[in-house]
Amino acid sequence: MDSALLRRHAARPVAAIVMILMVLASTACGGGDIITSPSPDRFDESTSWDGQAMPEPGRTGPPSSDTGIAEDREIIRSATMSIRVDDPIRSAEDAITIVAQLDGRVDERTERPETEFRRGSAILSIRVPAPSLDDLIDEVRPLGTVEELSISSTDVTTEVVDLDARLEALTRSVARLSDIMDNATSAEDLIAAENALSQRQAELESLQSRRAYLADQVDMSTLRLFIEQNPKGDPTPAVGFMSGIQQGWEALLTAVRAAIVGVGLSIPWVAFFSVGGLVIYLVVRLFVKRRDDS
Repeated sequence: MDSALLRRHAARPVAAIVMILMVLASTACGGGDIITSPSPDRFDESTSWDGQAMPEPGRTGPPSSDTGIAEDREIIRSATMSIRVDDPIRSAEDAITIVAQLDGRVDERTERPETEFRRGSAILSIRVPAPSLDDLIDEVRPLGTVEELSISSTDVTTEVVDLDARLEALTRSVARLSDIMDNATSAEDLIAAENALSQRQAELESLQSRRAYLADQVDMSTLRLFIEQNPKGDPTPAVGFMSGIQQGWEALLTAVRAAIVGVGLSIPWVAFFSVGGLVIYLVVRLFVKRRDDS
């Protein structure tokens, strides 16, 4: 009687471990809830959970007909724009006002005020709701002269569908392992379930982060705006008598400033050569005087 009881107690850990192994093995047959990780020696980073090649991030083009993807596409849109203006700092403020009206935000802002030796500039990294990207570009155009504009679109529908399927499977896997832990009857069963659960939770959190990032990129488009100051030597052509007088006066002031700067730059050189010439003159005069005395 005692030996039979001992055999029943010894069989419980073995049965629990066999149950866990059956759950893990069910995925290999295509009908389980748990997704096993590919082994490093057989798969690289582009291998999917079912052994098929994963789509590269940002890959464009229509998906295959057997993927079951809905008509709604997941598109990431971004743009880069360069404009020339007279006052980059003020134009940056105007651009920020436009962004606020479109319910967007400015993630990065860099300003370089004008100095005597360089032109002013500003750089803005702008995020707006995806449908408002074209409106933003149209609103920014009148701020200055557009030097460059590029718009790109990346279809990530296949990657999003794949991530959603993995998240659903891993969520069920975590729930199943949690049930196994709750029903564990020995320390060995508990440790085995905890190890498997930790691995699945880490994978789940990683996929959730990637999915959230893609959702943000799809919902909010990015515009990288470069604002440069117009060159001083490239004024707007004069139109009319008064405009000619104004530009002539500005040209005169510019010439006077340049002359003053030139005089200031020459003063150290004049002083240096004057002192050097005086020293040479004194040395030569002393030498001549000694020769006459001898």
